Amino acid sequence: MPAAPASRKVRPAFVAQAGLIGSAIAVYLVVLGAAGLRHQDLAAYLGAARDIFDGAPLYATFLHHPFPDPTLRPAFIYPPVFALLIAPLGLLPEALASAIWLLIGQASLIGAIALIVRWRRPPGWAVTTLVLATLTFYPLWIDAVQGQANLPILLLVTAGIIGIVQGRPRFGAALGVAAALKLTPIILLVWLVLDRRLRAAGWMVGALAALTGVGAVFRFHDTVVFVGQVLPTLGHGTAFYANQSLSGFRVRVSSANPYTRPWVEIPWAFLLPAAVGVLLVGGWFWRTQHHSGLARCAAFIPLIPLLSSVTWPHHLVILLPVIWLGAIALAEREWPIIPTVALAGLLFVFSVLSRYPAGPAFGQAGFRDAQTHDPIVFVASNAMFFGTLMVFLAAPWLLRSR
Repeated sequence: MPAAPASRKVRPAFVAQAGLIGSAIAVYLVVLGAAGLRHQDLAAYLGAARDIFDGAPLYATFLHHPFPDPTLRPAFIYPPVFALLIAPLGLLPEALASAIWLLIGQASLIGAIALIVRWRRPPGWAVTTLVLATLTFYPLWIDAVQGQANLPILLLVTAGIIGIVQGRPRFGAALGVAAALKLTPIILLVWLVLDRRLRAAGWMVGALAALTGVGAVFRFHDTVVFVGQVLPTLGHGTAFYANQSLSGFRVRVSSANPYTRPWVEIPWAFLLPAAVGVLLVGGWFWRTQHHSGLARCAAFIPLIPLLSSVTWPHHLVILLPVIWLGAIALAEREWPIIPTVALAGLLFVFSVLSRYPAGPAFGQAGFRDAQTHDPIVFVASNAMFFGTLMVFLAAPWLLRSR
């Protein structure tokens, strides 16, 4: 009689990986469940979708809202083509539209992860780290709760950079679509030009122009208003503590504003973000000149939220590809202690430190002073800005090959 096959033993590592991934999924599902089917930002999207069918102006609410800080107005602020694409949701009951939008976002997140995993084929512990870091990433939680549009943008950017790095310039069109829907990914055009990927840059510009043209054909007046009034208004940024861009940080510490007491008022401080932006791009170019194309691209991504005039915490999901690729690079180098601890520290800044309730709440007495003159409040309030800056500085080190 042939001998019975020996039973396969369950590896402890597999059990640990499955337990960690399962726990992260459970926590994230709780977050999604708590968010429900009513989302603040999605309401603005659905309002714009209905305006498409009613023939109403898309930006009337934004332009005529009484709130003095335009960046905080609950109104539609994206290009007209975005409203055209989501217009079908405006025909549905709000709960059903919210459920579909939630599914679109989560499918985009899964798709972006799948693209990275399929391309890089990381080992088990790298996949575990990738999933655990993603599903506990606090900016992702905010994105899900508010019904934001960042996850489809994340998928487009991930697909675009993977295709371009693999030598397929036409994938630059994915970056162009992302920029047409939500303008900040246009900063990636600087990477393409400086990296001499001019064909991909052409595809990006072409896709951006095509979609913008579609918006202009169907909503010409709205396109003129968006370019002539909405963009310049938003371009001034805001000192509101949730703005985690370089511009927002600069205004908080160097200009008079309604939200903080600046350290010192500098009349020409508005020039600082542009000057620092040039220095950051130059530093990226110099530090990554001997790195692979993938590492150069990933190291550039943090400049998107840093150089934007307004970067809310949910925008920082765009940093996830850097974290994913960083975890995979560390796994390939057998998890060196110092870089691994550094990556864990970065995740701690985004998902723990940024949530620390330091100082008076917004609107309470002492809030303005505490934002810039209480060291603990200052660090906690700007944690995501500091975290993004640290990701930018550490990325070439984390992403380097063996």
